[in-house]
Amino acid sequence: MIKLQAGGVAPVISYNVPEATSHSGRNFIDLQIPDSYFIPPKAPTAKMNALTATSLRAASVAPTEVTAAQVKAELVQQLAMIQDPLSTELQNLDPDEVVMMAQAGKQLALYNSTTGKVKYTYVDKRLETETPPFVPDQHLPEFIDEGIEQETIGDGVSGEMADNRTPIASMLPPRDRDPREPDPEPIEQIVTATVNITAPTNNETILGSATGAQFTISGTASARRYIAGRPSTSVRISQVLVKVGNGEYQTATLNGSSWSFAARATNSGSLPIQVQAVALGGESDVKSITVNVSLEQPDRIAPVVAIASPPNGTTVTAPTGSNSVPISISGTATDNKGVQLVELMVDNNNQYVQVDPKAAGDWSAWSKQISLAPGSHTITVRATDAVGNTAPSSINVTVNVAPPADRTGPAIVITSPAANAKINGVFSGATVTVEGSASDPSGVASVQLFLNGNPIPSSARPKNGNDWSSWSANLLITDSGFFTITARATDSLGNANDATVGVNVTLMPDIVSRLTRLILVESYQLSSYLGNYGAGRTIKTFSLLPGEKTRISIKTYTRTEESAKSAASILDSVTDERVEEFETLMANEHSNQKNYQESKMYKVGASAKASWGWGSATISGELGGNSNSAREEFAKNVANATRKQADRASAKREMQVNTAYEVRQQTGEETAIEREVENINVSRTLNFVFRQMNQEFITLLHLVDVRVGFFRVEQINGKEENVYQEVSLPELDSLLKQVVVPEKRSEVKNAILRQLMNVFDYQDQRHSFIEEKVFLDERGQEIPNFRYLRAKKDYVSTYRDRATDTEIQVPGIILAANKYVLRTEGMMVEALLGQGNGLDDYSQGLQDQTVQAKILSNAQLQAEIDRQQLAMQIIASKDQDAAKLYDLMYRPAQPAAQPKPEQPKAQEKDNGQLSHVN
Repeated sequence: MIKLQAGGVAPVISYNVPEATSHSGRNFIDLQIPDSYFIPPKAPTAKMNALTATSLRAASVAPTEVTAAQVKAELVQQLAMIQDPLSTELQNLDPDEVVMMAQAGKQLALYNSTTGKVKYTYVDKRLETETPPFVPDQHLPEFIDEGIEQETIGDGVSGEMADNRTPIASMLPPRDRDPREPDPEPIEQIVTATVNITAPTNNETILGSATGAQFTISGTASARRYIAGRPSTSVRISQVLVKVGNGEYQTATLNGSSWSFAARATNSGSLPIQVQAVALGGESDVKSITVNVSLEQPDRIAPVVAIASPPNGTTVTAPTGSNSVPISISGTATDNKGVQLVELMVDNNNQYVQVDPKAAGDWSAWSKQISLAPGSHTITVRATDAVGNTAPSSINVTVNVAPPADRTGPAIVITSPAANAKINGVFSGATVTVEGSASDPSGVASVQLFLNGNPIPSSARPKNGNDWSSWSANLLITDSGFFTITARATDSLGNANDATVGVNVTLMPDIVSRLTRLILVESYQLSSYLGNYGAGRTIKTFSLLPGEKTRISIKTYTRTEESAKSAASILDSVTDERVEEFETLMANEHSNQKNYQESKMYKVGASAKASWGWGSATISGELGGNSNSAREEFAKNVANATRKQADRASAKREMQVNTAYEVRQQTGEETAIEREVENINVSRTLNFVFRQMNQEFITLLHLVDVRVGFFRVEQINGKEENVYQEVSLPELDSLLKQVVVPEKRSEVKNAILRQLMNVFDYQDQRHSFIEEKVFLDERGQEIPNFRYLRAKKDYVSTYRDRATDTEIQVPGIILAANKYVLRTEGMMVEALLGQGNGLDDYSQGLQDQTVQAKILSNAQLQAEIDRQQLAMQIIASKDQDAAKLYDLMYRPAQPAAQPKPEQPKAQEKDNGQLSHVN
């Protein structure tokens, strides 16, 4: 039994088990990519043609007339392709219902639920565009991520798509020919690259001082192109990359066919060097050597420096009106091998100045005259020896100077943008970067920006710390027109000054049609683990009088199948009813029901996998911010749906405790658990408290895999069909080659990778969910051009429960961690003795005498046991003297001679002893 602690508090039993209740689902994130980025379909639909026209007026297409026979035939064909079990609703689907929904503009979509059964729903048959009208004379702005280096060749064409010597066939000028004529076959060509390392040689020894060895790596590199039936030609080497030790590849200096690279070794020992030459078309060659680095033993003893004057904590008072006061700093410095330099820094500004030595090269005593402005200052002196060992010493000095009256605001200038500058942006807004400078004798405290007199300012950022000699700020303008930007600088005394500039902003539409989409398909697991376990609400209390007994019966919510199902939840059950209820709650949590239902159409086979959520993200978001907000919304929806179901299930987990005084007629149910209890006390009541036990569940929503999907509405055989393709990360390049125009593939790929390399978990910590796999040959060397992207293998996240100090490891990245408490069918009972005594003094005296008689009887029996043990010890030791003493002490007294009475009959008592009965 679990007993209550003092104050009626139940102890907490903390434990965890490795087995978890887990459910799987997927979240779809539509990437907002302009239509101009996609390759048009071979047979464009009416809506696709409408997008390329002067306006984006929706095409008016009448619903296709269908019959019940056609629908039934198509339905039977679809169901025949499905290998998974069908739900009861799908088995009983009426074809007439499908016909009616088709005439209403809805189409049937099959998908797998979390339990694996195939279910169905209806989605909009026609996907309308969600973009504003577009004028073809305008051009869409091209988004380029400054953080990703993009190689260009020739006239700005991506390096993977073009060569400045031979134009690609698809980029040749248009010519008059039959549009049905196929494109000419590309000319097959082979390009080889060769790289050589001429210095240093393999196994050469590099000498250097203790601080490191400087040396130059150099060699030659060349490449040639071979075309069948033609002489070979030279191809330019685009770059030579050098990798020293375990460092990263760095670009060498290329001069014709020769290259060189300045290297530095900081540790003694074997140092591998790897050089890779890359030709203009991407072909490469790799060479490796190993050199031996030998460095002198370093001096690790730091010098000793001290500030002798002024003492630490000195306060200097300057005349009124002075802006600074001169102070002389002096001290000493020593080192075992000689001091090389002594420097001084004020207020940790990282700007050291050399002090004056006692004599040239003699730093045993030094001094420096400096000027300090009013305020508290930290003076730091740093001594450096010949090998670079340093040692600091610091003091604090306060300068009190009465500042002069300052009523003039800071000088402020806006350097960018220029007056009346024209700024273009998309409908979501144009970001204007405002730069300038500000200065004030008393110091600039802040610079704030105002847009069109808006009273809410935006704060600018200084160049460094309190250095406002240059500042910058970003303003987001969401409307077109003329805007006035006001920059206000404020000094430390509150004086302010303004500078203004006007700009013309033009916003253009960013055409994003939902007829063609790229989708991040993220797979999640919702895993539930057991947490704390303890007593919850009080179910029943009753009392027994002294000597009273009764029978109790316990009824739980699991006694009938119906009540057990209604009290189940996905936290501790995998029944179809609870999973379907959870999916319904998830659907209700989404604000955009239309887009969520359309995710049911994202299927590769006959049915789509279980869909838990839908979101969207733009490809221009920094650090994947848009996709992370979609994931955060998805995690919140999962948590809300789980909490609603857990609260409902817990509320139905009712338990009843009935006594003999509360008999209830029950028919058609199982027999309840019955117990008989009795109060054996004669003076006090016995109180019973029944409490239902609660179980805490720890649920973790974690991202375990990601794929990329492509969805398009196409015209097939005169009928609009939804075409969906889904690939893994290693196949991403192949998918982009099929659906994205060549000049935008690099940008789209970088945008997708940026979304997956910046995933924030439930603690707002950034994770990179993907990695680049590199193939190695039998010697452990990297095989050029053999690498691919994948989700990180065996990536594990750890959740620590502070309440129980336990750790739970799950695969992938944890996006949400929540705790839910559910009632259980367990129960604990605590018996509490009443405090009031029900006996008077006489009755209490009888009880006390009865207890005293028991005590004396037990003492007599214990004395007899001790006597027998003493006798056994004497017998074992064969001590004659002790035996005589024992006999004298315990010999029974001889009674006086009396007539011999009649021999009584022996009779056994209830306790097993023999007694004599006359």
